[in-house]
This record gives sequence, C-alpha cells and structure tokens, in this order.
Amino acid sequence: MAKINHNNYLDVVDNMWTSAKEKGIMHINSEEQSFNGEKFRIKGRDLINFGTCGYLGLEIHPDLIAGSIELTKKFGTQLSMSRAYIRPPYIQELEELMSQVFDGNKVICYTSTSNAHISVIATIIKPDDLIILDQQVHFSVQFPCKNAKLLGTEVKMVRHSNYEMLEEMIRENYNKYNRIWYMADGVYSMHGDLPDTTILKQLLNKYPKLHLYFDDAHGMGWAGKNGAGYIYEQLGVNERIVIISTLAKGFGCVGGTAIFADSEMYRRTDIFGGPLSYSHPLSPASAGAAIASAKIHLSNDIYTYQAELRDLMHYMNGCLKEKNLPNISSPDSPIYFIGSGLNKVTRNFVHRILQQGIYVNTATFPVVPNDKSGLRFTLTRHNTKADIELLTDAMAYHLPKAIEEEGDCVERVYQEFGFHLKKKANNSLIKPINNSNLVVEEYTSIHDINPADWDCMFQDRGNISHSGMRAMEEIFSDNEKPEENWSFHYIIVRDKAAKVILATFFTGAIYKDDIVAPENVSKQIEEVRKADPYYLCSKTLAMGSLFCEGDFIYQDTQHPEWRNSVNCLFDFVSKTKKEIKATTVIFRDFEKESILTQIIEEEGFAKMRMPNTNVIQNPKWETPDDLMALIKSKKKRDNIKQYAIRNLDKFEIKIKNEITDKEAILYFNLFENVKKANYSYNFFQYPAKMPEILSKYKEWEFIEISLKENNQLVAVVFSYVGDHHYCPLIVGLDYNYIDSHHVYKQAMFQMVKRGNDLNKKITYLGLTADFEKQKYLALTIPTWAYLKVDETYNLELIESYSNVG
Repeated sequence: MAKINHNNYLDVVDNMWTSAKEKGIMHINSEEQSFNGEKFRIKGRDLINFGTCGYLGLEIHPDLIAGSIELTKKFGTQLSMSRAYIRPPYIQELEELMSQVFDGNKVICYTSTSNAHISVIATIIKPDDLIILDQQVHFSVQFPCKNAKLLGTEVKMVRHSNYEMLEEMIRENYNKYNRIWYMADGVYSMHGDLPDTTILKQLLNKYPKLHLYFDDAHGMGWAGKNGAGYIYEQLGVNERIVIISTLAKGFGCVGGTAIFADSEMYRRTDIFGGPLSYSHPLSPASAGAAIASAKIHLSNDIYTYQAELRDLMHYMNGCLKEKNLPNISSPDSPIYFIGSGLNKVTRNFVHRILQQGIYVNTATFPVVPNDKSGLRFTLTRHNTKADIELLTDAMAYHLPKAIEEEGDCVERVYQEFGFHLKKKANNSLIKPINNSNLVVEEYTSIHDINPADWDCMFQDRGNISHSGMRAMEEIFSDNEKPEENWSFHYIIVRDKAAKVILATFFTGAIYKDDIVAPENVSKQIEEVRKADPYYLCSKTLAMGSLFCEGDFIYQDTQHPEWRNSVNCLFDFVSKTKKEIKATTVIFRDFEKESILTQIIEEEGFAKMRMPNTNVIQNPKWETPDDLMALIKSKKKRDNIKQYAIRNLDKFEIKIKNEITDKEAILYFNLFENVKKANYSYNFFQYPAKMPEILSKYKEWEFIEISLKENNQLVAVVFSYVGDHHYCPLIVGLDYNYIDSHHVYKQAMFQMVKRGNDLNKKITYLGLTADFEKQKYLALTIPTWAYLKVDETYNLELIESYSNVG
C-alpha cells in the first residue's frame, strides 16, 4: 500500500511554540545594550530576570570577564584546529583545574554539553549494552542514543523517576546484556526535581551490571563541594558512574565537561571522541572565563555564593508556601514550576506576569502534559528578596485571575496539581453555569436518536448516517476482545425552540498510540505487541471513530448561542472522559482552521497532522475513453490504461448487497491481508463479524473482483452508498496477485467507476494512496486532529523509536 504523510513530533512542537511566539510569551527579542543579570529590556520596558540559569551569577563576575579578555588578547578569537592535532595550553590548564574540582578524576572539556553527550555516548556505549532512559532525561542525552540504536544498541525508556519500573526492566534484561546504563538528569530542568540517589545506590549494589550516566548540567556550581554539582556530591564517579556536566549555567561561561573515573573510558574518548576531534575546541575567550570560574570553584568564595543562593531559595520557598501557590518543584533546587493547567491559562498567566515587569518562562505541551502546563522560573544570585516578594505577590494575584478569565476553575486547577485551595471569604470560584437558553441531549446509542433528525445533519457525510451508525454500533459491541468493543457517545445541543446548534459523536476505544507514527516505528512496536498486545495503547475518547473518516460535527456558527454550545461540548467531553476512564482525547478530522479549531487549541489540545483524505467531485463519464479525456496528464492516463483499463477483460466484477457466510469469511480474510501489510495508519483489527453485519444494511454494498481465468476472488471493496455520495471505505486484497495482475489498481478503477455509475456527486476515497487516487482527479485534502493526553510517557517513548531503520 502507498505511504501517507505522517504527523511528526517536531510538527507538534512547531504548532505549540509558534502559537506561543505569536502571543508574545516565547521567542522574545530583548533590547538591552548591556546585561548585568538583573533585567531584560523587552519592548522598551525593563523586566526583572527570573529566567536565566546562571544560578551563581558568575557570568558577570569581574574575574571571568578579565580572564576572557586576557586569553583573547594572548591567543586571538579561535584556534581553528582539531584537538586531535594540537591541544592548546589554555585547554590543558582548564582541564587540569576541572580535574581538581572533581577530586583528581579525569575531565574532558567540550564546546557544549550537547557535544559532550554526542562524544561520550558514541564512545563508551557498545552494541551489547542496554540503555534505559528516564522519560524526562534531557534531549541532548536522548539524541545521541538514537544514533547508538542505529548501531545496534537497545534503547528503552522508563517513566520519570519510576524506580520500580527501572528495577523491573533491569531484572528482565539482566542476562541479555553486558552492561545496563540508566541515563538521567541530576536536576531536571522543567520541574527542578532531583533523582533519588539513595535508591540508585541500592540498585548499584544489587546489580553489578548497572551503570549510571548523568547529565548534571543544572546541578553544577550551586551544589556540592567545589561546586562540583548535586550528583557528584551524592554519588561521585567511579567505573560504573559517568557524569556529564557544564561550564554554562551555574559555572558562568560556555562549554561542557565529561568526568571519568574509568581510565580506559577516558582514554578512548580523549583519543577520538567524535566532535571532540572533528570540531573546534573552546575559544580562548570561553576558556579564559572557564579557567577563572574553575579557580573560584576551588576557593572558599564558592561556598559564600552557594550560601547566598540557598538563602534566596529558602526565602522563595517560604513565600510560595505562604501564598499557597501550586509549586510542584523540589525545595532543594533553584528551578521552580507553578502549575496553571490548560495551555491557554498558562499563556494568560505568563503574559500577565510579563506585563507586571517580570520575565519568566513558559512550560507547555509537549514538554509537559496538555492540562499540566505552567509558569517556570529560575532563581539566581542576581535576584533580591524584594524581587521574590514582587514575583510571588504577582503570581498569587494573577494566577486565579488567569484561570477565571479563561473559563476554568481555580479549585480544579489546584486539585490537578495535588494542592488544596485555601478559600478566602472574597474568593469566588468559577462554577458551571446552567444556560437556560440551551438544551443538551446526551445519548449512548444511535437507537435513541430520531433517524430523521440525525440524517438531516449527517446522511451525506461518509458512513455516519443513522443506518451507518446502527451498523457501527452492532459491529463494535458484544465482542470477546476489549479493543473490539467501543462505547458510543452522542451530543446534540438545541436552543429553546428545539433548533439544533451543534451535534457530534465520540467513541471510546483502545487506541494504538502509534496510530500515525512512521511505519518503521510501528513495525518495531508491533514486535513488542506479539508478547504484550496492549503495549503503548491508551483508552481514548475520539470524535468520530476508527470506522469512518470525514466531518463529524454539525454546527450552526451563525446562531447567537453557538459559543455556549461549544462550552457544552467541552463539558460533555470532560465528563465522558472521566466516565470511561480515558487518558487521551482526540478531536478529528478538520480540513482547515476555523473558529472552532482555534477554541480547541485554546483548550490545551495540540494540533497534529493526520493522513490526507481524498475526494472526487465526480465529473460524469460514460466510457473509459471519456474518463481519459478528463485527465489532462498523459502520464496518469497511460498509467491507468496500462494497469487498469487494458486488464478489464481479465476480471469478473460483481456488485453484491447480501453475502453468504462463506463470502463473509473470504472478504474478511482479504481485508486482513491489507491490515497486516499496512502500518501507515495503525489500529486494532476490526471484528471478524464485520462483513456479515454490513450485509444486513441496505446502504452497504460489496464490489467483488475475481479472475476470469480461475474464478479466484482477488479483491473486494466494502462501500457505503449515500443519497448523493459514494464511500468505498474498506479494501481487501489477495497479495499473490498484486504484481502479476495489479489488483489494487483494478480495485481503484472499480471504486471510481462505481461512484460514476451510481451518478453520485462525490466519491470519498478516504485515506492513504494519495498518488494513486490523484490519477483519477481526486482532490487530496490535508486533515488535522487535536490531541490531549493525561501524561506524555507513551508519546515520548514512541518518539524514541524514531530514526531507526
């Protein structure tokens, strides 16, 4: 089957961050002519800096500035030479000083922490090792692990700081691998939480094959003896612990470091450590600043700076507690995360704080779950206690304002983050308001809805007429396998005069979370599912269903109560999600942006690309020659003639509405062939009773394609016939005849021909095989869905499978 365009993780990031940029809370240009760490100048205003990671404020320390200038004067702006040839004296001096910071352990310095990870992971990891990534380990660690995977190293992922899951994975794989590497952060950059080093020590003692690899970039400087960082203070390094740290952030300059206790690991990396050898070393300016910072770290000054920051952290923690703000960060790190819930609330909240003259960061999906976004800020020695009071006062005032302004409930948000809201006498919470102008009807079966009412809205939208929905409910009910049983949820919103303003339906089902992942990713995941059928699957509440595609929502956007009807829709979705215990919600399939899709995005849903859909607005033709005359491209005409029209006499074509039990089995087997061969749109198999049930409904028909030479059934098309449209929804094929008889191309021709013969205005050709359908003048239409997940583990794990052949 032909490939389709897939949603990409980066596309989701692009959509979310582009929206944040347009709202002025990310990708902001500053205007200051000099920087002392205290303030940014943005749009002509000075904003107090609570966003940078120079925790100790060393980036403006006079010794670092002087060191940078001195070495630049001595050695110029760069040494354009690989370290493999020459290691300049200032790099030698820096690495010797850094070794002293880490108690004599070997240190290699890089131009960045990311380069350090690329270098070290490529050098020390072997194909017979196993890498276990913490879900939230920094991207700079995950990226080189993909390259390791290409070279044969197995890479797995555990939920964030889930040590039971980690130990279970260690036990399951212990005899399969030479070494097992757990890769994690020393201080996690989003929530500022810390790994449990006590448990990790126990695991190290229990499992001799276990090795630890830490990115402790956010722990450097402000924590530990000599400012060597949180992880070095707690665990140190040895033959089974490698630490990658930084010369940036708390250290005050630029660059990365790798710290080794294992002399052979150090030697191999130093001899040829990827970018260590094929890219430039640190510039004299960067090295000069780093040398000065290293000397500070080896002096008593470092403990004075650490104590000053700890005092500010203690004061910040007290103010946050006093203001009862939903701070979900560790009190032992200078990174803070204030939960605000929906993306639209966070954007409102951050914008308000920016307007107060305070710069903070935004944290939204996909970095955090859709409904658990928040305001992230950092604390540095540049800040004062007065700054802290100003920030916490502003957050305490503006957080409930932002929540209420965006139509959410303060109490709900606090509960979402595990906090109890301390109510005050004048604190009014948003409560759901019963709109007396609207009547909301909810159903769990199409049988309870008047057929005329439903068909008035949906009879010409694919196979979701009243009859089509009856067939669907019958197919996906009373089956043995849980994935073959769906729940159906209908909503109709009317005004007081009974006029319909909005209507749609959702299905609750078990989805494969890789449904639109690249085929090579789904193939890898399906191998795991042979032993664990529900691996990377989620209970999902989705608009429409996996047995139809198209426009699933009826709406009267001109009605004065339309916006309120949309609020009713979101209330319905929220309630239904809880009732069926779904963890994922999807709105689909939208062909273009609209007021509704904008509202959906504001509710925290992430926009993602779906497969294209293909539609023929049928021009009437009598003969194949007439069809050829309509197709302007000679290449397309020749292809259809060669593979379809010239082979017409080889096939027997029958149109059937009723089928025998034997035919139902044959039809399903042909469809199963296609399903097993196609990972491009990956979902669970339909129930085997599907053909038999469809044959009971007069709107459904089957195009049966057999070979005249031997009466062999080689293809079948399951089609829904509407009043004005034709919808061939399902194709079954005998793959033994794909190449020899081009049966798929013949099936495509017969679908188009049947829609024309029935004199339908539109033929819906559905998903996949865009190029083949375009030959028949099909209009290929991009479609999008909007996704919300309770937590991001499955999505991140699926992303970790990418870039692998």
